[in-house]
Amino acid sequence: MKVSVVKNVLAANDRIAADNRELFDKNKVYVINLMSSPGAGKTSLVERTILALRDKYRIGVIEGDIQDTYDADRIAKLNIPVVQINTGGACHIDGNMIREALPVFDLGKTICLLSKMSAIWFVLRNLKLAKT
Repeated sequence: MKVSVVKNVLAANDRIAADNRELFDKNKVYVINLMSSPGAGKTSLVERTILALRDKYRIGVIEGDIQDTYDADRIAKLNIPVVQINTGGACHIDGNMIREALPVFDLGKTICLLSKMSAIWFVLRNLKLAKT
């Protein structure tokens, strides 16, 4: 028996992600998605990145976690605007979660936006990257 796929279950997320990309493009924001497993050092990497770039770029953080605010609290101690997303058990941040967090930031003035869960969204505005 052949099973018909009527609709891509991720289609709604794809549309929202496209809207997010359009918003980032409009504000000349560059986004990098860095993924790793729990305990791999994502929050430490975000902290070190903030320390290295905060004198040159305006930085904001979207922190994703299953249920607590431990990592967001660590970031807040660096005097960086931070938004916490609790995913309620999900191990990812989807386009809608990012969209819901964005109004907190003035993307026209935010130069660097980091978001982290099993992924870090690293957003740089007006940064030129070497082509590889």
